[in-house]
Amino acid sequence: MPSKKKESNESKLIYIPFVAVVIIAAAFFVLPLLHSSSSTQTASSSNIQTVSLSTNKPFFQFAKVSNENYAGNDSVQVYFISWYGCPYGASDSWALYIALSKFGLLNVTPNYSDLEAIPSTTGTIEGKVPGLIFNSFVPKSNVYFHAIYLLGRIFPSNSTASLTNGTIISYSGNSLVNLELNELKKLAPSWVYNLVYEYQIQTVFPQGGAPIAYLGHPPHIASTIIITGPNGTWMLIGYDQQINPGAPGLLAQYASLSNYSPSVPEQLLQNIQEGTIPPSLEFIKQEANQISNIIQEAM
Repeated sequence: MPSKKKESNESKLIYIPFVAVVIIAAAFFVLPLLHSSSSTQTASSSNIQTVSLSTNKPFFQFAKVSNENYAGNDSVQVYFISWYGCPYGASDSWALYIALSKFGLLNVTPNYSDLEAIPSTTGTIEGKVPGLIFNSFVPKSNVYFHAIYLLGRIFPSNSTASLTNGTIISYSGNSLVNLELNELKKLAPSWVYNLVYEYQIQTVFPQGGAPIAYLGHPPHIASTIIITGPNGTWMLIGYDQQINPGAPGLLAQYASLSNYSPSVPEQLLQNIQEGTIPPSLEFIKQEANQISNIIQEAM
């Protein structure tokens, strides 16, 4: 199981406890993207719309949100805020693994997201996204990585969720948002908390009518990547749709060919380590290049 111990930035770093376009299922507006019940019906491609987003907002695209160097030194700090069952966090994890492997040693656990309605290239599909849980990172350079998991799994069928230690809790209304904010305040620097709060709690999601944290089913903090260094700070909420708008669905479809066998994420990790990514998942390398380029730009 991933450790929940908070360690120094100078050693192992892990904390456990299009164009900008969003794929939208018309029946649920924007967010099967955050979390929807496994009973959600699959949307046909005719029900999918696209929404242009502001270029300076970090929704489903990397955006430079500040010229501030929150690291406060010449290092680059990379933060990944997610939860074990998040399909977008699972999708992000492969590109993060490739990009960060250039800067340090990663210990990971192959994983599947919760079963959800997730975006694909033809609509939304019911599926589980293969991904990685980050356990530790030992830096080999001035790039440091911190993974913060705020929840384990979410079970909409009975309004319960698990914490990262497996404890089951009940939720209602916005209680998961409040719980995760409290956890984030304990586990992350104040500037990380403030950026998440600004863009997920205070900023209205374009055409969503509410901040993104409150548009999920149930409401909760969306997976986020933050990169800061001497040349500024970049942020991504969700996954990078500029690279591939149907990335989570493509990963789920790939895993479904093997009936979601536990060996799929394990084999994909081995493929990545050997440099033999399946052709249908080549976008993972493009996402990794995007992250690597931002890390270099932040230096």
